[in-house]
Amino acid sequence: MKKVLVVISVILGSLLILFGSAVLVLRRSDVQTFFAQKATTHLSKYIGADIHIGRIHYQPLNCLVLDSIFIADQQDDTLAYIEHFFLEFHPLELLDKRLNITYAQLDKPYVNLQTINDSILNCQFILDKIQKTDSFPLRLNVDLLNLTDTRLRYNKLLINDINLSLHLPIFSADSMDFTIHHLSLSAQLDQLDAKFSANLHGGLDSIFADKMLLDYHQKRLFDGDIAIFHPTLLDSLYIQANCNDLYCNHDILKEILSQLQAKPVNLPHAIKSLGHIHYRGDISGRLEHTDLHGIFTSQLGAVKVNGLLETDTALQDFKWCGHVSTSEFNVGEMLNNPDLGKVAFQAHVDGKLDSLQFTHCIADANIDAIEYQNYTYKNIHFDGEMNKKDIKGLLNIQDENVTLNIDGLIDWSAEDTRLDITAKITDFRPSAVHLIDQYSDMVISAKTYINLHTSGSTRQMLDNLAGYIIVDTLDLRNGEKQVVMDQMKIMIDNNQKNKKNHRQLYIQSDFLTANFSGEFQYTTLPNTLQQFIYNYLPALVDKPSKQNKKPNNVNFYAYFRELDKITQTLDLGVHIPSHPTIKGFINERENQLGLQAYIPTINTSGTQVEDITLSLDNMNDALDLSLYVYNRLPKDNPTAAKIGDVKAYIDFSAANNELDATIKLDNTDNVRNAGTISISTLLHRYANKPFANMHIHPTEIILNDSIWNINESHITYNASEKFIEIRDFVLNTDYQSIAVHGIASSSEEDSVHIDLQNIDLQYILSYTLVADAISVNGPLTGHSTIHSMLSKPMVAANVNIPKAGLNNTYLGDVTATAYYDYTQRAIIINGDVIDSTMHQAVSVVGKVIPETKWWGLDIDCDSVDIGLIDKWTSTFFTNPTGRGFGNLQVFGQNRQTWITAKLKAKDAHVTVPQLGATFYFNDSVILDSTAIRIPQAVVYDAEGHRGYIQGEITHNNFLNMKYNIDAHVDTMLVMNLPYEPQALFYGKVYGTGDLNINGNDAECKIAVNARTEGNSKFYLSVNTASVATTSSSFIHFVSPDTTSQRLLKLLNNKEKDNIQTITPTTKLLLALQIEATPTTEIYIKMGGDDGIRGRGEGNIQLNYDDSSGDIHMLGTYTLQSGLFSFSLGNIVRRNFDIAEGSSVTWSGDPLSPIVDITGSYNTTASLRDLFGSDMSQVGTNRTSVPVSCVLHMTDKLFNPIMKFSVKLPQSDESVQSQINSIINTEEMLMRQVIYLLVFNRFYTPDYLQGTQTIGLNETYSLLSSTITGQINSWLSKLTDVFTMGFNFRTDGEGETASQEYEANFQIRPISQLIINGNFGYRYNDLSNRPFFGDLDIEYLLTQNGKLRAKAFTHTVDKYSLKQANTVQGIGLIFKHDFNWPIKQKKDTTSSTTKIPLDSIPNVK
Repeated sequence: MKKVLVVISVILGSLLILFGSAVLVLRRSDVQTFFAQKATTHLSKYIGADIHIGRIHYQPLNCLVLDSIFIADQQDDTLAYIEHFFLEFHPLELLDKRLNITYAQLDKPYVNLQTINDSILNCQFILDKIQKTDSFPLRLNVDLLNLTDTRLRYNKLLINDINLSLHLPIFSADSMDFTIHHLSLSAQLDQLDAKFSANLHGGLDSIFADKMLLDYHQKRLFDGDIAIFHPTLLDSLYIQANCNDLYCNHDILKEILSQLQAKPVNLPHAIKSLGHIHYRGDISGRLEHTDLHGIFTSQLGAVKVNGLLETDTALQDFKWCGHVSTSEFNVGEMLNNPDLGKVAFQAHVDGKLDSLQFTHCIADANIDAIEYQNYTYKNIHFDGEMNKKDIKGLLNIQDENVTLNIDGLIDWSAEDTRLDITAKITDFRPSAVHLIDQYSDMVISAKTYINLHTSGSTRQMLDNLAGYIIVDTLDLRNGEKQVVMDQMKIMIDNNQKNKKNHRQLYIQSDFLTANFSGEFQYTTLPNTLQQFIYNYLPALVDKPSKQNKKPNNVNFYAYFRELDKITQTLDLGVHIPSHPTIKGFINERENQLGLQAYIPTINTSGTQVEDITLSLDNMNDALDLSLYVYNRLPKDNPTAAKIGDVKAYIDFSAANNELDATIKLDNTDNVRNAGTISISTLLHRYANKPFANMHIHPTEIILNDSIWNINESHITYNASEKFIEIRDFVLNTDYQSIAVHGIASSSEEDSVHIDLQNIDLQYILSYTLVADAISVNGPLTGHSTIHSMLSKPMVAANVNIPKAGLNNTYLGDVTATAYYDYTQRAIIINGDVIDSTMHQAVSVVGKVIPETKWWGLDIDCDSVDIGLIDKWTSTFFTNPTGRGFGNLQVFGQNRQTWITAKLKAKDAHVTVPQLGATFYFNDSVILDSTAIRIPQAVVYDAEGHRGYIQGEITHNNFLNMKYNIDAHVDTMLVMNLPYEPQALFYGKVYGTGDLNINGNDAECKIAVNARTEGNSKFYLSVNTASVATTSSSFIHFVSPDTTSQRLLKLLNNKEKDNIQTITPTTKLLLALQIEATPTTEIYIKMGGDDGIRGRGEGNIQLNYDDSSGDIHMLGTYTLQSGLFSFSLGNIVRRNFDIAEGSSVTWSGDPLSPIVDITGSYNTTASLRDLFGSDMSQVGTNRTSVPVSCVLHMTDKLFNPIMKFSVKLPQSDESVQSQINSIINTEEMLMRQVIYLLVFNRFYTPDYLQGTQTIGLNETYSLLSSTITGQINSWLSKLTDVFTMGFNFRTDGEGETASQEYEANFQIRPISQLIINGNFGYRYNDLSNRPFFGDLDIEYLLTQNGKLRAKAFTHTVDKYSLKQANTVQGIGLIFKHDFNWPIKQKKDTTSSTTKIPLDSIPNVK
């Protein structure tokens, strides 16, 4: 046992000694060098590369350190270098040909990869050697490998600071698996600075990078996962990436491409416009063939892609095949086109770019929406193919404002360029799609065929153009207006087959026939015209650079017809009823040209221009142009009133750089306007630019019969130095003058001076269209200086107008100054108005900034006479009186104007001429940029009654005005018109109610809802229309062009010859709802003193439309009391007391009311005229009794049905019956009525007289009636309160003879009080009461008059047995109408007839 132990001890000791000796041996430098040489030899042989190891250091038991490892490529350049390599392994496993590295660390390794022959890496030979080796001598396993401070160069790309931890479980000749944790690096290429981090795993066939991050200049370019397949073979390299975010922008892409191509790269604007570009999705494929499936987002929008992108290594050639779509992308910003906007589409695109230039594209796209000129087109489909030299395809648009179909081809690939296009457009609304600003209702439809071909260079293509263009059935509608062109043909022929220079352009349509033909070239025609001008005015244009090889010889003509259809459809405001013609020729070889144009007539804005004749030729060795125009101005134009019809002759003659111009004006009207102005101009060249000296010859011209002198003056134009010099230009008359002199240029040192002396501003305004809108009084004198007139004008001016007036209202002395302030770069304006009391009534401070086109005025008004607005407001009210105060700010920019103001009127009043009412007020008006506001303002009438008005007028810079104004009056005097012979209505009316005015520039609606109040009196003269046929001035004009004037004119639209046509600019709709009350007395005058006067009640509605002239009057006016004045043959006038319940009804025509009036004429007549001298048969002892002639008038007022009857109101039934027995026929009834009305007595029947004659009694009665009517007529003109009448009668013979003198009267001092009475003297031998008189007093206790109080005193009849002379009474009266059916007896004393009011039957 001891021996065994000793042996074992010896063996172990020997092994230890041997191992220790081995360790000591291996630690020797010469031994390590030996093993290093053996290892490098073996590795060099295995990988086929030259390898050097500086030193191998072994640390027992399992550590090995290698220093200075160098690997060379086949070009003897450094492929790799490792400064220090430390590894731990299991040495004993080497015996089993296994190398199991538990830990390894490489410090500062360097790898240099270079491409050889543009595609092969310099390490490829090592990879090939390893793959060809049958087996790797050792099976390698690496548990952990750390790399620190590693550097990698790939061509010019240097990657620094590579740090990683590698796990390599399998490594052999045919397989390798690895895992890399925490890989991070930074890369540099010139100025390129990038950082990379990821977790890698894989092998020789594939590499996977998870959580890969790539930063460039501190910007994250990539975040995602990448898989690389066949990483060792560039030709087979395949990449698959899942991009969480792939980022780029214009600057990064430009820098990277410039670094890769080693030269500056400029990218298009489209890339820069995208801003920050992000891609999210999948990328797979090789470097030259990449599949994309994801979404690009940028500041212009998002685009979804799904397709294949092919490119070359230089990133110059691209090809795409796949789908592209977007819901919103700003293509206009990308293409730098402001007309384009956003687009939404889905498309399949197969396109190609060679060297970044377009080559080929096939597209099938559905465009859901695309913005163009702020309009979104929808429903567009395009299917076409585009190449470098041809385009063909289909375009279809189905938009709500245009339907378009285009099928065409444009091919310039061959020698001939060909266009073959068919286009059809329907329901095209150019205004709706914002192509034009006007014609909002325009709709266009047409079909067009284009077949053109040409050849040659770009310059020759126009000359070689041939083919046709056909526009078929052009339909243009503008609202209700329409113009249709059946067809237009444009035929182009260049006669190429015969190889001649002959060409023809022929146009044929419904509106134009034109032809251009001859031996000419389109491209050289401008050169020919330039040569003609140069021949006569060589200083004006440059000499053509070269002469035409083929002189042009062309004849042309153009005949226009039916242009009115176009001008009226397009609302051009021009009327061309004639057929204009143009014809001419150009013969360059013979140096001849001619042009003639003639337009027979053009009408525009009421101005008619006739015989427009233009002629141009060079027949007299000069270029001569003459123009003749005959201008007829409308007579209602203020300019026409001053100038009249003008004939203008203008002649120009040019030769040898001299241009003579003569302008001659003349007219044939009473007011003379004529003159001849001659100007001679000499041209020459200065600094290779035109230089002109103009000489204006002295002359006289006549303006408005006044002679004005134009002094001799000169004007110089220097195109080289860009200035115009004016010398001694003076236009003057007796006391007025305008003088201009100075230099106009861009320099601030040059200036133009304008001097004005005593200029009559109203004289100037009279030639303008604003003459009727404003009048200015006072002479203007001032001076103005304008610096740098041709660039940024700077003005300094001062003017004054002594005793200035506006609209014939005195303002005061006006002074104003203006100057340019350099610090503010603005024109400063100051002005004021000093009135006659030396008070500053108006002050103005303003500023104009030319650079920004901003201007503003601040106007303060302090006690300005508001009468100046009368000219502008006379349509609505006249005679404005009072003073105005407040501040007005007016400012604007770029054709926009804004106004803000608060103005107040003090002690002001205005009169409404249509109503004759004057209203007083003290209140404010507020203006701003959008509205004119009237706060609730208080107005008063002339008697102090109060009303209110409020509202606003909205506007857009005082255009498109819309107004809404409300007013309320309470027992105000709303009408106070005096009587005038031809007035339709007049009177004095008080009212309570509401008024609304609502509308805009096109339509005004006035609605009134009111009732009459107080002691109103309204007179309506319906006879005005009845005399229209005999009087041309049957209408009373209150004020020119007022609403009432148009209303009155339209009341009788049948008499159009007597009415001047008025075309209102604003449609007026008037709606009146009037409640008439018994407090108002209405008098309907029917001619002369005839008419209806009364009080009553009713609701009257009146509607008026001035555009159609329709007036409708509806309603019924029921009278409670009144008088019907009735004249018989202009001999006598009788007043019929109108019974309560009578009515006047309007059902449309205001001049044709329907009447239902019952009235009675009361008188006293002797019964002896009926019964003779034997009165015993009469059941009364009275000879004279009260008699009533009762009239019942119905139907139309001017053609009524009249029914008469005779009643004895104070006699018993027996007497009435006896009267009826005598008046038993219609003829007898009419005789009795006429006698009672004319003579105040009965007609004596034939059986009581032999021959009926008109005796002394009748003469007395007729005379008294006539006197009574005349007196009442005079009284009615003085007062409406009092009327009276006179009667004289004789009765009986002998002892029974009597004479009566009677006067009757009616007094109504107020509407509620009625006083009726009569008094007289009776001479009779049997009477002891010669004086008599009756008096009735009634007072209306209710407004409708149904309840009344009455008191009376009557004289007892002269034959009465009563002892008392009078009888009195007092009581209450209640009146009410009951609609009870009553069976009436036949009344033989009444008759129905339809007669004119002024007829009297003949009395036999």
